[in-house]
Amino acid sequence: MAESLAKVAVRLRKAFGSATVDTYTLNRVYLMAVTEMLEKYGYPATALRLFEWGYAMGHAYMLKLERELEKLKPEPKVTRMVAWLAWYMFSGTKPKIEQRVIPEPGFPYPVSVTYVRDPNSPWDQEIFLGEYRRASHYPAGAYEAAGNTYGVLVTKGAIRTLARITKAISAGDKYTELAFVTVPAQLASEDYIESLVPGFFSEIPFKKSQELYEKYFGIKW
Repeated sequence: MAESLAKVAVRLRKAFGSATVDTYTLNRVYLMAVTEMLEKYGYPATALRLFEWGYAMGHAYMLKLERELEKLKPEPKVTRMVAWLAWYMFSGTKPKIEQRVIPEPGFPYPVSVTYVRDPNSPWDQEIFLGEYRRASHYPAGAYEAAGNTYGVLVTKGAIRTLARITKAISAGDKYTELAFVTVPAQLASEDYIESLVPGFFSEIPFKKSQELYEKYFGIKW
């Protein structure tokens, strides 16, 4: 497993052109785009667009790693390691990871909730949008697409992944928090996810995840 993760890291570096992104440049470019979109579309539409763009990127990158991904087992400890690695590679900072694993008898895969927390998140540093308004929806979309691409390639769609930004520096929080939920497909309902992470769908609705999953994978949610 460690060897497979190392190969994934190497492929990511090659695809991106360096070990990690330049955090300052990422922050400046991203915030310019967010500011322009807010002026043109307003906050609700901007949040959805950022999530959708992140989803497209996450899906595209995972397809490049298909051969390496097939060697990784769909286990919470793998999710935890990949969650840290992806943030480090694409955000340029080292996040803290917390994970809850909830066994669900009768299902082939456990439920896991993985939190990626970063007090130095380049996705919303130096911008305040107001309470409950989060600028960092792009990485949430990328994480969700990456998890679902892996789920389709490795488990034939037996698991579903949903990701949302649940805290953000841009909303006045001390750190940005991305919640990454992996569940058996049979449990992937709005009510069940909300029971795991209250307020999970407060900005990006559940139906958006359904819509993007069916669009990219051709599989009904």
